[in-house]
Amino acid sequence: FNSGISLDLGDHVVVIGGGDTAIDAARVSRRMGAKVTILYRRTRTEMPAIEEEIVGAEEEGVELVFLAAPAELKRSNGKVSTMVCQRMELGEPDDSGRRRPVPINGDTYEMECSTIVAAISQAPDFAGFENLREGRSWIKADDRGHTLVEGVYAGGDAMDLGLVTIAIYQGRRAADTIHRELRSLPMKEEEKQKIISHEKMLLSYYEKAVRHEAPHLDAEVRLKSGDDEIVSTLTVEEALAEAARCMSCGSCSECGQCWSFCQDSAIKKPVIKGEPYTFKMEFCNGCKKCEEQCPCGYIEMH
Repeated sequence: FNSGISLDLGDHVVVIGGGDTAIDAARVSRRMGAKVTILYRRTRTEMPAIEEEIVGAEEEGVELVFLAAPAELKRSNGKVSTMVCQRMELGEPDDSGRRRPVPINGDTYEMECSTIVAAISQAPDFAGFENLREGRSWIKADDRGHTLVEGVYAGGDAMDLGLVTIAIYQGRRAADTIHRELRSLPMKEEEKQKIISHEKMLLSYYEKAVRHEAPHLDAEVRLKSGDDEIVSTLTVEEALAEAARCMSCGSCSECGQCWSFCQDSAIKKPVIKGEPYTFKMEFCNGCKKCEEQCPCGYIEMH
């Protein structure tokens, strides 16, 4: 599509798969004028594609067919004309944690089609690395990148298909492990940011503010325009308003709530903005008012 090469997709394109590549293929095929159906062997809940991409495809008229897989292709005059689809049901979870699709015996149906696009993901070539795996699984590694074989480390798509950011993190983590082990340095413990749930926060403190959504092109305009930008950017004013909606979850926002409600002067408000509040534990009577009135869940008492 981007190359400008003319392709004859015919009337009906069937895309097999449920990831972002499948969605891309489906949406591009719609822009080329074809009717498009995505065939996925699990349900929508298990689709690995980004939800916004799935919604965008539906808005553009892509049909999603779940719990179905290709079983046979039939040809007419040397070209594909019909796909025999096998109905599926979900069984026990597989290595990915998703329930494994299982064929329903004797339950098939036919779907007319002119073009088939297989977008069923990829897997690394593990030839020569069998000793790093357990059974049919991908390469196994611990939190520091150690594999089943001493002196061999792993990260990225060799372990599982995921985001680029995760692969970069795993590579840096493995590199740090190798560096420290070669130099006999102690392992550095990673500081993990604690996730604060909304139950820990005082939501009544915050004023309700409407979210600013980036404007989208209507589906009809998208299909006619072809490669125009679908999602526009926020204005400066909208971006600043969005930033102001931040609730500072788990981080002190210097609201002064704890200082205001402490009746024992156990909390000292900083003179210079940006410096931390100080707690005089010898004055604290354990009333927990500071914890209860902290809107962002920063204060914890044990």
